[in-house]
Amino acid sequence: MDSIALFDLTPATPPKPAAPSAPQRRAPLPLGELPVSSVPAAYDREHLFSPKEGTAEHISHRAGDVFGPLPRSSGEPKAWAIWWRTAASVPTPDFLGLKAGDDITVQLSTVSPGTVARTCRFGALVRIPLPQGPWADKPYEEMYVTRRNQFGHWYR
Repeated sequence: MDSIALFDLTPATPPKPAAPSAPQRRAPLPLGELPVSSVPAAYDREHLFSPKEGTAEHISHRAGDVFGPLPRSSGEPKAWAIWWRTAASVPTPDFLGLKAGDDITVQLSTVSPGTVARTCRFGALVRIPLPQGPWADKPYEEMYVTRRNQFGHWYR
């Protein structure tokens, strides 16, 4: 007596070869670990950040490979502009392990996806896609992120 299978689990056609994929993304840094970075890195109360001058002396941190702690800015507008041009916005190879092209999540009022556009001593400039509509003059918004929370989302 022949048996009849109720379900045929063999594929009807052979599987297609996989299409060329996008460049491989690096695995995110595990929470609690300090990244190898061009700027100093600290981990405090489950948040990853780059300590600034005046703070770095008081906390345990990993020194940056290229830069020391970012100097404090002046409150006076002209001095602040000079600080931004000469210290804060100096390009870096990475910021706390983030590199241009990395896809991350950004903590706004909700969690949103974003892509790192560039990095500097101050932080990482991230482009967050915007929904299309008549009110949007460009397809994305840009913001700097400087910290990562315990859930792996970046924020300022």
